[in-house]
Amino acid sequence: MPSNGRGGASCFVIDDKAYFVGGRGYIKSEAYFLDTWQFDPETNSWKQYASVPAEKGRYYGVGFAADGADGKTKGYYGTGYGKNAECFRDFYEFDPEGTTGDLPGAWTITDSVPGDAIYGMVGFSINGVGYIGAGQTKNLGYANTYYRYDPNAAAGERWKIVEHINPAKRYCGSVFVIDNRAYIVGGYSNGSPVKDLERFDPSVEKGEYRWYKITQDFAEDYRSRDYNKVYRQQAAAFTINGRGYLCCGLYGSYKSDVWEYIPYGGRDNMGVWTEVCSFEGAARYACVGFSTSKGVGYVGTGMVGTGQNQFYDDIWEFHPDEDYEKRQDR
Repeated sequence: MPSNGRGGASCFVIDDKAYFVGGRGYIKSEAYFLDTWQFDPETNSWKQYASVPAEKGRYYGVGFAADGADGKTKGYYGTGYGKNAECFRDFYEFDPEGTTGDLPGAWTITDSVPGDAIYGMVGFSINGVGYIGAGQTKNLGYANTYYRYDPNAAAGERWKIVEHINPAKRYCGSVFVIDNRAYIVGGYSNGSPVKDLERFDPSVEKGEYRWYKITQDFAEDYRSRDYNKVYRQQAAAFTINGRGYLCCGLYGSYKSDVWEYIPYGGRDNMGVWTEVCSFEGAARYACVGFSTSKGVGYVGTGMVGTGQNQFYDDIWEFHPDEDYEKRQDR
């Protein structure tokens, strides 16, 4: 990234190009960003886009790409945590085809997220519809409420609460989407790591299978003792060819292992986790993960603290078809 290294940025993908938004870094002292950078994997190049028109920078915001009111894919970003422990619930829509001054891209403010100011949410899209949920609120503690965004609704009515049966409260969890189902893993809540894996299926109207707890506690999972290495917070996650990947993160120490999840595998049809390799950059947390239609994953930026020289600006490719030894030699 040609700008400052950062952690806690958000990311969404439009037409196989990733847009990095916001984050926290260090410029003589702590710094909170609102800038937008496009990364094009085809050319391995960066391009600056218009900044979010908010008053204050933040990290631990949430973003997703989803259909806008005109049917074209838009980016969405908001919430977050800023200087002096200020939290936010404002939200914005991004049009990559617009312009703002001399920069490409245009941001427009939209409905704020309902309730208290919040940060560390997870965000994802399924069938062109955007969802956000969980996180830590400014005044009400950890959250487990999820919302669906409707760009066609009237102003003030665009966030719709998602009917649920008690999903876990978590802050800075990770999410990947496989076959139009979201898999939410890890995070932190009430002073302890969240050790579960749950699945959200929006095609199910109501009932226990709309939210399904696949793993209650990784540390006590009977299938493998190694599963207690899976859970963590602030990890990068992405999907390639029907498999989910979890990389880096924080639990006790900075993580660099990469785990692959295959849904519906194993003797109980509950899915299988496999540690496939190690991340070849520096171990880190609060990094960004995404994948493209080319079947390649990416992990970039991140942090190992909040001081000078503790933020990263690099980005790494992950090729799932390479075997372990070849990955180590890259």
